[in-house]
Amino acid sequence: MTLSYAKYAVLIIVLALVQKTFVWLISFSSLNISPDLVIIAVAYIAIKEGKIFGCVTGFLSGLLLDLLSGSFIGLLALSYTIAAFVIGHFQNESDKYLGKYYFLLLVFITSLIGNFVFYSVYFQGTVITFTDIMLKFVLVSSAYTALMSLVYIFFPKKRAIGTA
Repeated sequence: MTLSYAKYAVLIIVLALVQKTFVWLISFSSLNISPDLVIIAVAYIAIKEGKIFGCVTGFLSGLLLDLLSGSFIGLLALSYTIAAFVIGHFQNESDKYLGKYYFLLLVFITSLIGNFVFYSVYFQGTVITFTDIMLKFVLVSSAYTALMSLVYIFFPKKRAIGTA
């Protein structure tokens, strides 16, 4: 049990470092659109382990990203925690929601919730309208993040010995 938690911690730390250092290579800088690699892992963990562990993971990974970025400490932690709590309701014993297309949809929903909370607070008090925030930042960034989660779908799943 603790070994899987250590794997999750290493995964989050590696993805956070990759997101903060190398994500510019796959982002659309002219449109300010980049995928959120960490929220894909948070969605996976919340679906796999449940909403409480997902909330803890979301909070800690969001706080790590907040500390790495240095602005609005706690905002990503809040948005990841809320997104992980909502998506953690999809946990079940058969891991049905970790299937290929369910997972893609759930990552989109997780990213949509997290981005909505983040950008709603981040742009508070600016002249940008709510429609612009939703169309230019929330929906586009969530769609790109869901597109990046296709990597998970193409990875072969481990099978137990003796199963077909």
